[in-house]
Amino acid sequence: MNKSKKTLKGPKKTNKKQFTIHPAIWIAVGAVLGLSLIIGILIDQFYNRPLLTIDEKKYYLDDLTYHFYGSESAYNYIDQIYGGSYWDMPYDDTSNITVREYAKLEVINSVIYSEILYNEAVANGYTLTEEEIDEINQQIDTTLEGLTDKVINKNGFTREYLEEVFTKNMLGARYKQDIIDTLDIDDEEIRAGINYDDYRQYDIEYLYISKNVANDEDDAQDSSSKKNKLALDRITNIREKALVTEDWSTLLPEDEKDLIYRESNFIPSDNYFSEDLKSTLLSMENGDITDVVEEDDGYYVFRMVNNNSSETYEKTVEDAIKEKEEEAFSKEYNESILPNHTFELNNRAIRNLRMGRITLVD
Repeated sequence: MNKSKKTLKGPKKTNKKQFTIHPAIWIAVGAVLGLSLIIGILIDQFYNRPLLTIDEKKYYLDDLTYHFYGSESAYNYIDQIYGGSYWDMPYDDTSNITVREYAKLEVINSVIYSEILYNEAVANGYTLTEEEIDEINQQIDTTLEGLTDKVINKNGFTREYLEEVFTKNMLGARYKQDIIDTLDIDDEEIRAGINYDDYRQYDIEYLYISKNVANDEDDAQDSSSKKNKLALDRITNIREKALVTEDWSTLLPEDEKDLIYRESNFIPSDNYFSEDLKSTLLSMENGDITDVVEEDDGYYVFRMVNNNSSETYEKTVEDAIKEKEEEAFSKEYNESILPNHTFELNNRAIRNLRMGRITLVD
């Protein structure tokens, strides 16, 4: 008789092999992930993002270098006068914004304004006239002649690039002026509101010598009174020649260092001269010549060239009309033109720009 034996079996052993990741692999993976992060940051930093979008068109820094260059050049000139501290000064006493940040916002706003005017011009069928094409070519020639090769190469200021910039400016400006001409601005009313006598210009020419004049190097330690008399004698002598000379610019030799000839002008409200001297000048007829006049700084001889010039008055009227036009157009732009356009700023890309370091070269 066969006996069967039942055997209780335990769980089957798995055939899968278990393994441990070597620490070196973890290090390698971490290095790859870290490198990926760095690359991502670099891409984010240097990716050429648009600065703004106007009417669904994207504008990159390369498109706007001429705008930035004009602003940076102007502000950098002032910065040099201030010894390199102007860029980071507060723009005004009412805000914490610096000159650097204000200048950047100024450029962005200018771009939006000029591009919208250009878009309006194109939408209304504006094209360049032959005269405007010639003027643009002259502008390009003048601009390129005034720039160094470094500036041109750094910013891509090719003829083609500048032609596009100046074309936009030209058409936008003509469109703007055409709109201004339709606005209710009374030029004659503005003119009538400005008193001619207040801006009557007096054109003069004069000879001048400082009181502190020595005869030669040996007389450098002369007393003030002696120097004053020497200066008075010299200008008195030259006045005698001036009385019989039509063109005063020919009176002085080229190597003359002490005596000075100049042309100038003034209006009644100016305070360049003492009240007594100004009173004398205001009473002069054309062609009149003064005696030698002593002022605190030296001696003068004046001749009245034109005691009734309208130059300052006309400039004042022109500026007043221009101011009124800008005021009226600004209202028209904000109420009737800007609402028909869209724009969006890429604040992150704009924030990364540092004025003074964008288009200028060392």
